[in-house]
Amino acid sequence: MPSSLIGYDPVERAELIDTAMGRVPADIVIANVNLVSTTTGEIIEKSSIVLKGKRIARAGRISDLSRHISSKTIVIDGKDRYAVPGFIDLHIHIESTLLDPVGFSKIALKHGTTTVVADPHEVVNVLGIHGLKMFIEASRELPLKILYEVPSCVPATDPSYMLETFGSLLDSRSVEEAMHLEGVAGLGEVMDFVSVIRADREVLFKVKAAWDRRMVVDGHAPLLSGEELDAYVAAGILSDHESTSAGEALEKLRRGMFLFVREGSAWRDLKALLPVVRSGDCKLCAFVSDDVNVYDLFTKGHMDRIINLAVEYGVDPVKALQYATINPAIRLHLEDQIGSITPGRLGDIVITRRIEHVEPITVIANGDIVYYEGEASRQFKPTRYPDKALKTVNIGVDPEALQLTPRAGIPDGSALVNVIEVSPGSALTKWRILEMQVSDGEVKPDPGRDIMFISVIDRHRGSGSHSAGLIKGLNFKAGAVAQTIAHDTHNLIVAGWNRRDMVTAVKRVVELQGGIVVVNDGEVVSEVELRLAGLMSVKEPEEVFREYLNMVDALKKRFHLDFESFFMTLALVSLPVIPELRITDRGLVDVAKAKLVPLITEESKR
Repeated sequence: MPSSLIGYDPVERAELIDTAMGRVPADIVIANVNLVSTTTGEIIEKSSIVLKGKRIARAGRISDLSRHISSKTIVIDGKDRYAVPGFIDLHIHIESTLLDPVGFSKIALKHGTTTVVADPHEVVNVLGIHGLKMFIEASRELPLKILYEVPSCVPATDPSYMLETFGSLLDSRSVEEAMHLEGVAGLGEVMDFVSVIRADREVLFKVKAAWDRRMVVDGHAPLLSGEELDAYVAAGILSDHESTSAGEALEKLRRGMFLFVREGSAWRDLKALLPVVRSGDCKLCAFVSDDVNVYDLFTKGHMDRIINLAVEYGVDPVKALQYATINPAIRLHLEDQIGSITPGRLGDIVITRRIEHVEPITVIANGDIVYYEGEASRQFKPTRYPDKALKTVNIGVDPEALQLTPRAGIPDGSALVNVIEVSPGSALTKWRILEMQVSDGEVKPDPGRDIMFISVIDRHRGSGSHSAGLIKGLNFKAGAVAQTIAHDTHNLIVAGWNRRDMVTAVKRVVELQGGIVVVNDGEVVSEVELRLAGLMSVKEPEEVFREYLNMVDALKKRFHLDFESFFMTLALVSLPVIPELRITDRGLVDVAKAKLVPLITEESKR
């Protein structure tokens, strides 16, 4: 945990006391605001806020405000607007924004977010523990408080299962050592629930590393129920962001789990969980973004987007704010530091015209004005990254030699084939067994049923390992798309209608050393370069947004792609820990049994 969040400085506190008593002037005074009390649920009208250094000295109705003001005090007229605490995101993968920590910080702060808990398992899967250290260093001087969790599942599944070729491995000893790093706040989502319910000692020692320091341990338990859910919680994993129905969420709350209500770019669960979110006083509920893309970040916002959507769905505005402020602070055991505008807490304050629809106007983080009337008040210095972080794509073979389309191994005709089906807005896949045509020894795609080729290629070890399968539901009309974002191992994933376009897309991604490339009729239609670990751009966030927007627009205009967050959905197809059927470079994976399954069913081979 950062020392700034757990340390106690008597000199700082003495100055804070003197400011509250009027013996020394404030650094910043915010007058004439309606103060949203997240601790009581009240709105305190005609309030003022007094700040000294990075903390709040007074907040509420102050009759003698003038004695806190000197010629050096910055006085902000709240203009009868609302003052709410800075927003907290309990679970995010910064890499999914396509921005590095600096770029993400710049945009998140503009939207009122002042604290995030980041699980960097994307970059750590590629760069190992050096990726975590690189992120911590990049975040050190940022006004956004980024609390990092040590990834628990790198790779996502037990390596002994041999389900995929991975780039890095963090065992329990590595996790224990990483817990000592400045900026670490807990253990990242424990995705390998199969190992947990098997009482695997290796994963339990990772949990122990966090428990011994009274740090949080985050969970990942999609569709777990009954005795398996009890076993998972009994392991000491006390949160989850994978609930997709009110019944599932309620069962987890009844087990004492903290419910992270996810509303990301591709996986949007808020609406489904409304019966729980709106009912009573859910103290163990908080909003999280999980994976949000740069397009949504720029056009819709961050935590403000989720708060506003909740209000649109009928959630009380103050309660919606509590789900993004005091509740997450309590989860982190940091309610004495963040989550409310109260004396002694850090000066994380958002000024907005309304709370029925939050639009941050002025944002203060750690007592510093970061955005004033919508304009940035400080510079965000870019980070220089080492070459090894910018050269991470090594497939080891000429793309022309890859067998990216599935061979049947049976006579021409038809076959029953295991097919992955995806659905817009859901992290889950469905396992379909469908009759497919076989011609020239190859299983053919079926545009009429929206079934296309998909392949995953090892890009870490240069082994040439790759798979070939079929996927349904992408609604992709161009020739092929390839990208180095493929959760969580982040090998190179490519989907397409023909081998030529798939090979062309793979070649271009390798040339870029990471990114997203769309090809049609042998030509590159659009691309986004992602050189940092093959996951993020090192360019300014505005430029990354423009590149991404150009790609989205091109696909909409030329190919009528209306799939919500298409690229993020594709990226999850290779994650072998979310039911039901996935694909890695080793082949198709039965998630429930953690084992590889053939493309062609046994019935077709008889």
